[in-house]
Amino acid sequence: MTTPASTLLRQLFPSWEFFDVARLPPTLQLRRLSLQGGPGYWLGAVHPSPRRWWHLLYNPAGTQSLAAQTLVERWYTELVELEALAPACRESLALVTALAESALSESVVTKVDAAEGDDWQFRLVIIDDDEGTTEVVYESDRIPRVSAPTAR
Repeated sequence: MTTPASTLLRQLFPSWEFFDVARLPPTLQLRRLSLQGGPGYWLGAVHPSPRRWWHLLYNPAGTQSLAAQTLVERWYTELVELEALAPACRESLALVTALAESALSESVVTKVDAAEGDDWQFRLVIIDDDEGTTEVVYESDRIPRVSAPTAR
């Protein structure tokens, strides 16, 4: 049985098993669901920033994308190891949903052609480029889009 304390300890200390099985990283994707037309294309929600030499000292965008990917990987681990209804998994789902919603609001596609009232959806996938397969681990239901407040 996993407790919150053991979950915290597992995250604080690395695995000392040298020959762990390597897994493909999970990818968070999102898409717009138009009320008039069909669904849009799946787009990646977390994008790594380009690296420059000065990023050794100061890299807030890189830190943000690393934190976002770490959150996605933590949620994936909880989905695989725990039940989807476990409290830790539900908390991570809420955080990943907020991450996907913020990525949706920053998306260029959304700003250009999104109509008022369009819904959206996100999913967690494992993409194996070598075999050309995409495994869908989780796919959300249709989520209504909340309009951002306008600046005055």
